[in-house]
Amino acid sequence: MSSAKEAMAKISPHELAAAIYVELVGRAFLRVDNVAVIKPEAGELVKLSFELAAAFKKVEGAHQAAAGPQNVGYDVQLSDMSGWKK
Repeated sequence: MSSAKEAMAKISPHELAAAIYVELVGRAFLRVDNVAVIKPEAGELVKLSFELAAAFKKVEGAHQAAAGPQNVGYDVQLSDMSGWKK
């Protein structure tokens, strides 16, 4: 696993939400008469950030589970092991 993937796997949902919030705030500024104004309410951006972080972690977990080892249906019986002793 690359270091970028490892870093993303270790990031907490709170840290992810904070990073999303910073990105959303940076993109939500509206410049009017040389004054920066945030168009959406900050509280709404916080809620959206946590919802996006939770959705990201949910999909990330499902993706990692699907990418992991799969049970291919081997059925090993005790009698099969007796042939291994040769």
